[in-house]
Amino acid sequence: MESNQKERSTVLSRYFSDIRSYPLLTKEQEQGLARNVRNGCQDSLHELVESNLSFVVKVASEYRNLGLPFEDLLNEGNIGLIEAAHRYDASKGTKFITYAIWWIRKSILKALSEHSSLVRVPTYQMKKVREIRDAENSLRRKLGRKPKREEISDRLERSVNKIDQVLQFTLREMSLDDKVGKERDTPISDYLVDDNLITPEDDLIKREANLLVSEAMSDLTEQERTVLCHRFGIAGGPTLTLKEIGEMMNISRERVRQVECQAKNRLKKIFARKRVMKSPQRADFPGSRAQRRLRG
Repeated sequence: MESNQKERSTVLSRYFSDIRSYPLLTKEQEQGLARNVRNGCQDSLHELVESNLSFVVKVASEYRNLGLPFEDLLNEGNIGLIEAAHRYDASKGTKFITYAIWWIRKSILKALSEHSSLVRVPTYQMKKVREIRDAENSLRRKLGRKPKREEISDRLERSVNKIDQVLQFTLREMSLDDKVGKERDTPISDYLVDDNLITPEDDLIKREANLLVSEAMSDLTEQERTVLCHRFGIAGGPTLTLKEIGEMMNISRERVRQVECQAKNRLKKIFARKRVMKSPQRADFPGSRAQRRLRG
């Protein structure tokens, strides 16, 4: 890793040395080159771009440590410079670099918003981040320490909440497999479980259990099915007491209890018979769930 950093530093040093060798142009030279570019002269395009590469370095330096390597910032800035060279109209009387700065910044900010994080951050938010970072660096130099958020807030005349909202866009990405906790042995994903949602496994078990119960209920008498459905809310309705079911069916509370016990015993035999007929892996688990549900 250290050798890679040295290699990158060497490449950048060589690049800076190369672009310093390109002479700066006068306003008249820029205008002449710009007219040639509009007429399709590629050599003039190259000369106009190369003579202004050092300005890209200055602009790109303002956006360091915001999520993209410096080399990428330079590449994006150069793309913006080339775009500006194609669009520049010398007849307006504006210096080329004054016009090009806007395109350089636009290209860099677009790259930062699209590639520096997993979540796309709007360009205007990236501008706010840069303002806060500039204020932070300025205060650090003045105070000789890292400034507090309140101090940054005073410098920019913004509330601390606004500062925090903007800075949240620069938080680094973390893998769901990254370990956290006291012993750093628990993946982040373990803390993101939504207990309000049923898991696919539980959903499958529930559906199989309901299917098994439905099949078994078809072997009961109509009276037994009615009692169990109202007693345990199997059909999706409310659960009723023995007395409420008896009043609805015009039978005694004790008779309802007897029918319930009789139906449960019959279901136990049906479940046991189905377990013998089916493989244990498929019938054991759902069957046992269904029986526990009916036991109440």
